[in-house]
Amino acid sequence: MLVKIHCLRERGKPIPKHQFAFKPALAGWLTVHEERDSLLNRHTRVARFRAMENSNELLPALRDAQLIEMTRERLILSGIERYEDITNNRVEDFAQTWVCWLET
Repeated sequence: MLVKIHCLRERGKPIPKHQFAFKPALAGWLTVHEERDSLLNRHTRVARFRAMENSNELLPALRDAQLIEMTRERLILSGIERYEDITNNRVEDFAQTWVCWLET
C-alpha cells in the first residue's frame, strides 16, 4: 500500500510536537505480514516500509505491529523497533508508532 509515514517516537522517546511539525513525511510502500522472530522464538506480525523506487527499507521494521486506528485518510500502527548493535553484541527494542497517511 502506498503511504506517507510520520514516526511519533525516536528510540522509544516521544518526539515533541514542535519538532514533529517540521519533520517531513516519508513516502513509500507499506507491507504487513507474519514472520518468524528468532529472538522471541515465535511468529509475529511485522510492518515494513520501503522506498517507492527501490526495495530499500526506509525505517526499521515494526515488530508485533498492531492496528490502532483506521480512517479514510490514515491508519496508525504501533509496535516495537529493534536496533542491533553488532560491535557491542547488543539488541535493543523500542516502542514506536507510525501514522500512515493513505495516498489517493
